[in-house]
Amino acid sequence: MNASTRGATHLADCHLCPFHCGALRSVAGGVCRVGAVSYVASEMMHWGEEEPLRPAHAIFFSGCTARCTFCIAARFAFRPIYGVPVHAEMLAQRIVQRQAEGARSVCFIGGDPAPHIPLIVETLALLGERRTVPAVFNSNFYLTDEALDLLDGWIDIYLPDLKFGPASGPQSCGEALGGMPDYWRVVTHCIDRVTRQGSRVIVRHLLMPGHFDCCTAPALAWLAERPALEVSLLTQYLPPASLRGAPANPLRAEEIERARALAARLGLRLVK
Repeated sequence: MNASTRGATHLADCHLCPFHCGALRSVAGGVCRVGAVSYVASEMMHWGEEEPLRPAHAIFFSGCTARCTFCIAARFAFRPIYGVPVHAEMLAQRIVQRQAEGARSVCFIGGDPAPHIPLIVETLALLGERRTVPAVFNSNFYLTDEALDLLDGWIDIYLPDLKFGPASGPQSCGEALGGMPDYWRVVTHCIDRVTRQGSRVIVRHLLMPGHFDCCTAPALAWLAERPALEVSLLTQYLPPASLRGAPANPLRAEEIERARALAARLGLRLVK
């Protein structure tokens, strides 16, 4: 059974993320509420990605497996039928077009691209040698081994998030702020796995106000133990008006400098 066929089984019985929604996927009733048809909120030539990727052909899928309280993309991350329904041939044609326009990579983003892995694999298989740029999987990395099995051999660069620290339980940042139980174990396992595969991995860490000790310091220390990894420190945190407590504050310049100083002391391989 090829990867496209194996991926299609998850449209009826989904186990691409740790929620294991199974047959609820077929009626768009899982946690992400993505059904059998994928929707794209937007696609564009994007200059906001890391330097090795830009200009990137960014494909923003609707729907997400997380529920981050500070999400700035909520209009499509939490609305899985926002935008335009797409199929593999449509995406393949647009990827070829964007390559001709100068894209240096094709980035599958969200929301989160995890629910759309079947379509992503089908599209890349359909493209074949017509694709001349790296395929990038930009994800919260709250994935299962089944998901990584499907992606293996198709993705050139992984761009995982490592937002939250290692605490566990309902009051942990990963669960309370991100809606992802057992966050640290799941995400670090997935990062370690794709690193062992020999893939290029650029880990993003979003700096959040008031979360240096619980999230930034342990995340950067963990990354420093893995010298093969490249690291991107994201400083564009914007608090929604509805938040309360530390996440409701803007990120301060001192917090950014503190994180950068720690990254320098740890010898992290930073990309911009």
